[in-house]
Amino acid sequence: MNVKRIIVASVLAFFASNSLNAQVFEEGNVGIDVYYGFPNLYTAVFKTAYANSGTETDISIGGIGPVGIRGEYLLTDKLGIGMDLGFNNSNLTFKDVGTDSNGNPTTYDYTYKTQKIGAMVTLNYHFIDNDQIDFYGVFGMGYGNRSYKFESTDPSYTEASVKSLVPVASRLGIGVRYFFTDNIGLNLGLGFGQGGVANAGISFKF
Repeated sequence: MNVKRIIVASVLAFFASNSLNAQVFEEGNVGIDVYYGFPNLYTAVFKTAYANSGTETDISIGGIGPVGIRGEYLLTDKLGIGMDLGFNNSNLTFKDVGTDSNGNPTTYDYTYKTQKIGAMVTLNYHFIDNDQIDFYGVFGMGYGNRSYKFESTDPSYTEASVKSLVPVASRLGIGVRYFFTDNIGLNLGLGFGQGGVANAGISFKF
């Protein structure tokens, strides 16, 4: 009887030990995250600036993102290197009253557009990694170019198109992944830089 108890206890201890040591990510694994972030800064600025419009009419404000995809390769069980590709844009259109060449009042269309494309290298350090949850810190730096375009049907309006003086993308933050199967899960990130203050999406592990 004592022998049986020892065998049962040993088997239970073995499985408990393996369960505690199990990790979502290990050296050599690849992780892919697809995410959508918040807030879209320029869309928020447009909405605030034109919340109480003056003579402008037919105001339309919209945008996409921050949206992106990031990949990571685990160099060790704790350290991963990866790439983060991100995109966001904002658009503002409205009508305003001006005067034509004869001095008569007329309505013109105005469009303001901005977008940013970023690609950066990331380093992730995995603090907590068990069989379902992966918690990590991230630092990223790379190329990010924001462009601005201003257009109007007003012939006296000076149209312009400019780009970032310093084309840099960066990210400092923390993230967590929760895997509900061996290879598919959800992700949540908080931080500053590319991807927004907060972002969330779907994760895949290979």
